[in-house]
Amino acid sequence: MCPKSGEMNIAEVVGLWLAEGWRNSRYEITITNNCLELIKGSYQVLGGLFEGGNFRAYAYLPSKGYGLKETLPVARVRKYVDSRARKPYYILRLGSVEATTKWKKLVVQTCQGEENYADILRGFFAGEGNIKTGSHSNRAVRIAQKEPSELIDLILSHFEIEKRFEKRGRSYAIVGRRDWEKLAKIRIADLHPDKKKKFWNAYQSYSQWHYKKHHIHNNILECLNRPKTSKELAEEFGRSQARLQDILMPLKTQGVLMCYKLGAGKPHYWVRVDSRQIPISARKKKILDSLVVPKRALEIALDIGVNRKILRDHLQTLERLSFIRREGKYWVKLETNKEVIVID
Repeated sequence: MCPKSGEMNIAEVVGLWLAEGWRNSRYEITITNNCLELIKGSYQVLGGLFEGGNFRAYAYLPSKGYGLKETLPVARVRKYVDSRARKPYYILRLGSVEATTKWKKLVVQTCQGEENYADILRGFFAGEGNIKTGSHSNRAVRIAQKEPSELIDLILSHFEIEKRFEKRGRSYAIVGRRDWEKLAKIRIADLHPDKKKKFWNAYQSYSQWHYKKHHIHNNILECLNRPKTSKELAEEFGRSQARLQDILMPLKTQGVLMCYKLGAGKPHYWVRVDSRQIPISARKKKILDSLVVPKRALEIALDIGVNRKILRDHLQTLERLSFIRREGKYWVKLETNKEVIVID
């Protein structure tokens, strides 16, 4: 199942405008697409930003007799024939020098925020993206561009998505299961209904591919240089948690992996024994912070506000991890080269 998409937001409209808008105009904001739902969504966003603006909509039809059943979102609508078009496409225009100036400033601000990257890319893909499938199970996510785009390069690098720019095809191409999984997580195709269907159909067939024998066993150690749950590993390798447990447990028995339990009802974290990162709970971190100087158990319990029975279990775990040591009646914090990762 693919995720459901909701109403468009500003960052998605920014991406769509960067992909298919007329960027150089000082006098108007334009949005172009063959999906009327995107035009309606863009109008809702822009209408909210520039209430009462001079909006116009245009429908370009493949032939004069082509019936247009759908209703465009604005009052002033014009229809034209474009014999080169295979299906209708639409243009939304807001004519205003003031609105255009404000919009371009908002675009710059939006593109500067990493938290907007997924939405921007989703909007951009709705405008200039496509899914290519071929023989021999070839699959590619493509983003059309005449020249490499600094913004697209930045966003894809931010999500650690490998890509190549094909000058001949004038587009970015993203292939490979792992990169498709990253694109699926940010729902890159979910704005455009047709592209969404093609993406998730292709992605689901990717998920059914079988790894070579021992692939997971041979690659799981590389993934566990930092703590991960079995659920995260299952998603990464496209297998069930039970299947991953069958691989993880023997590696733990062999002394290659360690499993950290952060408490009842909380996920367990797996990591290589030679990793410098160790996950601990926020309460255990408070104990370590409390031991600036050696302290008795009662003093530590008072510092962090827990009873001594609960504290005892935490102290034993930290001692087993070589973070602390008991010296007589006092607990002492030890020097370590391990990096503490606090997980609640």
